[in-house]
Amino acid sequence: MAKSGLIDFTAWYRDAFGSHTPWGDTDSPALVTEVESAAERSLSTTIMQGGAKPRIRKLKEGATLVEQGQPGTDLFLLLDGVLRVEVDGSAMTDLGPGALVGERALLEGGTRTATLRAVTACKVAVANAREVDPAALAEVSLGHRRESA
Repeated sequence: MAKSGLIDFTAWYRDAFGSHTPWGDTDSPALVTEVESAAERSLSTTIMQGGAKPRIRKLKEGATLVEQGQPGTDLFLLLDGVLRVEVDGSAMTDLGPGALVGERALLEGGTRTATLRAVTACKVAVANAREVDPAALAEVSLGHRRESA
């Protein structure tokens, strides 16, 4: 199952409406990504509504969220856009809204196991490890495969 990877109405209205639709002058294919898991949805709700208000970070297309091998103590919830997961310089997959990323560093010693780069402009919620239930984090990680090039 897949879903739209972009939710910014203003951009959609300006760039994919009227003459810019598949039925108008410009055909624009839909960008889709995998649907998040139930564990991700539950933890996402906790991050956004459970306690401390998350910090919101915006990334421009091509910007790096985290770099493989660097230390990290934050968990990220992708709110809008598409992130590419890269390991040793090779693209592994693309992730869309609802994806939780960065959990491996929190569970496995604090080092990032992949680089996360914005394929499109992105908006992410940032939660510190202290604000996340380790059991919920472990459950989310069960649904994520270990990255390897």
